Amino acid sequence: MDLTRRDFLKLCSFMGAGAVATVYAADIKRVFAQVAQQNGGKVHLIWLHAAGDSGCTISMLQASNPDLVEAAQNLAISADFWDAFMTPDYQLGDSGWVTAGYTTEATSSVPLMNAAFGDAPVDVLVIEGTPQTGAPPGGSPGDYCWVGQYNGSSVSGYTALQKLAAKATWVIAVGQCSAFGGIPAAKGQLTGAVPVTEALKAAGVATKNPVVNIAGCPAQPDWVLITLSSVLQGFSPDLDELGRPKAFYSRYIHESCPRRGYYDSGQFATSFDDPECLWDLGCKGPITLSACAETKWNGGLGFCTQAGPMCYGCMHPSFPDPPTTGFFEPLPHFPGVDIPTLELAGGVAAVVGAGLAVGLAVESKKAKEPEKQAASEPSGGSG
Repeated sequence: MDLTRRDFLKLCSFMGAGAVATVYAADIKRVFAQVAQQNGGKVHLIWLHAAGDSGCTISMLQASNPDLVEAAQNLAISADFWDAFMTPDYQLGDSGWVTAGYTTEATSSVPLMNAAFGDAPVDVLVIEGTPQTGAPPGGSPGDYCWVGQYNGSSVSGYTALQKLAAKATWVIAVGQCSAFGGIPAAKGQLTGAVPVTEALKAAGVATKNPVVNIAGCPAQPDWVLITLSSVLQGFSPDLDELGRPKAFYSRYIHESCPRRGYYDSGQFATSFDDPECLWDLGCKGPITLSACAETKWNGGLGFCTQAGPMCYGCMHPSFPDPPTTGFFEPLPHFPGVDIPTLELAGGVAAVVGAGLAVGLAVESKKAKEPEKQAASEPSGGSG
């Protein structure tokens, strides 16, 4: 049967993004093709880099549902600007970088400037990295990051973000840095680095649709492509109060961790070589909302606690500030009981016992407080 747009992310939340993308691959391709036809044969995407290490771009190379090359070549996406791929001898899909001659230092920013200041269309703006809104000594807001020149004047990443976000149909903040500030916006930073939503709010820029935040350091690539497929169907994803798709950010990693049975039986690892629960070694899975355990990474092969290390809380809105640090400091156990037991049924965590229910409610409230705090703090971190 055909996949309706309103069922898409709901199915993802129950089946897992990878499973949905596999079962409905033909529908996803058809969606991109339909949008492309409406837009003159292409879906125009701008991938703008701000302060970051390009880790999310690297992560996109691991996408599998569909993979990045398939998305660009077969789903009619025109990545009009994505500087990490704009080399003299490589063209991503129907981007036209090579044929248009936009692969030299002098010309590489031309498509970006055409989109920001000209009449080139922008269907989707993806921001990777943290916008820097501060003014260096003797400079202006945004001068910490330059992305090119227009009419002989230098253009900051902050200015480009404002122009593009106001024009784009959808704005997607990919990765922890753009969604919540991440490492560039950690406490002590001096560049005015803030999440995308805060940068746009400070500049008074309104977007056509709510900014979608795909948290993670790096972002999960399949979730990014599935989110793109969803918004291109004309369906606004069901977002939580922090702008994250609920399909991927509605359950704590701890709930579905493969080590969960050890926690229930009170067995805790004392070293990372041990197979038991990593709670006492600093695992942040109990306070981090993410579908890592359901969809996994690298084509569904595994995720952090399954592979050996703990969860560092890289999708928590306060990462890398407290409560995700210190990285190896254990979180307090749920209050009121020594070893709470959860019964996982139908994908929903059911609390067993009235005393335990109270403990979990208190701890859940504590876990979510940093998330609410992070949404209002300019630095992207919480105390």
